[in-house]
Amino acid sequence: MTSAARFAVLAVIGFASALGILPALADNTIRVTVNDEPITSYDISQRLMLMKIAGEKGGEKAAIQQLIDETLELSDARARGIKVPDSRVDAAFASIAGRMKMNAAGLTKALASAGLQAESLKRRIRAQMAWGQLVDARSRFEVSVKSSDIAKALQAQGDPGKITNTEFTLQQIIFVVPKGSSAGYIAQRKREAENFRSRYTGCDGAVNQAKGLRDVAVKSLGRRTTDQLVGPDGKEVQQTPVGKTTRPAAGDQGVTLIAVCSTRKIDSNAAAVNQAEDKLSLEQSKNVGDEYLKKLRDKAVIKYR
Repeated sequence: MTSAARFAVLAVIGFASALGILPALADNTIRVTVNDEPITSYDISQRLMLMKIAGEKGGEKAAIQQLIDETLELSDARARGIKVPDSRVDAAFASIAGRMKMNAAGLTKALASAGLQAESLKRRIRAQMAWGQLVDARSRFEVSVKSSDIAKALQAQGDPGKITNTEFTLQQIIFVVPKGSSAGYIAQRKREAENFRSRYTGCDGAVNQAKGLRDVAVKSLGRRTTDQLVGPDGKEVQQTPVGKTTRPAAGDQGVTLIAVCSTRKIDSNAAAVNQAEDKLSLEQSKNVGDEYLKKLRDKAVIKYR
């Protein structure tokens, strides 16, 4: 979050205090029940404040509808055994604080100054996480892209046919680090891996180079194509010259190096097919959440008081 955005958020908090938009802490009058779960005046006032801070439009009616939806989402998640750990919610809360140049305690204090409890924001975070898991699971069940649909999509965009791709033959060198090792020991293994990397002469000599070194394993990773090498790690592999290795990286197995043994150009339409399939899947799944929530609302007993 930029400095200007942070200032805007804090300004809203300040104006809320000055204008008396603070929630009535003691008002626990039940306004709505959702399958016998209550939504109180306090809940609504807290959500109104959260909406103002987030810059969301809508008044009390919109706040009530959000709370009804979240109550249904959290209830369905519980019924299906989905539980969002407190640690994930706390991490997301801390991330929000970090974007505002604060720590979690600082954000909690800033929100409290406007009468907004941190738990009100965390409840929303928890509901979003739980609902995301529910929708993802339902999408995997309901969304199915047929090969004939992919073929039509490719034809519609001019069917790129075969495209040039690069195939990498890879090798992994592992400097084993036992679980529970100290940060100092991990740093030592990284130095050893960096030394190995500086003397690396290619995949053919890797096993001999590793002989005599303590707890070092060399194994083949086989072949990977460009579209399989994704993310920062995949990008680094693609940028590594043949006969060289990536920088040491700590992982579950220990400190690892990935060596590029060879590369070759291949003709394949795999990337185009994957792209078309992803696009079709997204189109099919975009309405799953709305339809899912509508079904929950249709079955729910919602009473206004």
